[in-house]
Amino acid sequence: MTFPNLPGKHALPALFQPHEAPRHALRKQTALPSGVVMVYSARLRDEVLERHTSRRIEGFFGDYHLVDVAGGQVGLLSGFGIGGPAAACVLEEAIASGAVRAISIGGAGGLRVGQAPGDLVVCDRAVRDEGVSHHYLAPARYVRPDEELTARLIEALKERGRQVQVGGTWTTDAIYRETRQEVLAYREEGVLTVEMEAASLAAVARYRGVSFATGVAVMDSLAEESWAPEGLVAAAAFAALNALFDAAAAVLVAG
Repeated sequence: MTFPNLPGKHALPALFQPHEAPRHALRKQTALPSGVVMVYSARLRDEVLERHTSRRIEGFFGDYHLVDVAGGQVGLLSGFGIGGPAAACVLEEAIASGAVRAISIGGAGGLRVGQAPGDLVVCDRAVRDEGVSHHYLAPARYVRPDEELTARLIEALKERGRQVQVGGTWTTDAIYRETRQEVLAYREEGVLTVEMEAASLAAVARYRGVSFATGVAVMDSLAEESWAPEGLVAAAAFAALNALFDAAAAVLVAG
């Protein structure tokens, strides 16, 4: 059986589009920036809002804050949960409201021995082991973020004195079904992390013709073939996530 169930579904037109949602009328009341940052952690969202002047915009699935940063403004998308379906819905609404560049930042599980909480990884490809991307693109093992935006994010992090690992990420819908065999196989092909959104978001962005990049901070680990959750609340991990936001915002306001 193919997935999705209808072969070739990715090339078929949808019955309705994000701009047709009733709440889109609320989003149209404010001119919104062309660049958005997507975050999944309430703690990170709160820390960003404490550091910046912001205001909340109505009409989004989840929370949209218009955040003042050096050089301009970015949209901060948060409060919509985790996973590809929720993130894809939010990105679709942001694109319908004028976003042409999006950067996703979140925590991830490390797959490489020696990674520590707070290590930064910028993803150059995402393994499509989830559902959403297959409704947007033809079957393939990977989907790749935008090369230029990815390179600019890497450079912005290095300018801030951050070391950056660059490699693949494994996007899965099933965090409680990650197996030893998968960890070993993905690590062998250069996949550095596991998370739940990158492949879905990269597919939406490619389908809609917008630029997308994603960076993650290692927060827990499967590298020793068992779960090590010690980094989930580590100060180093949240410092790294804040650095990711600062780098992402700088890239987005630069255009």
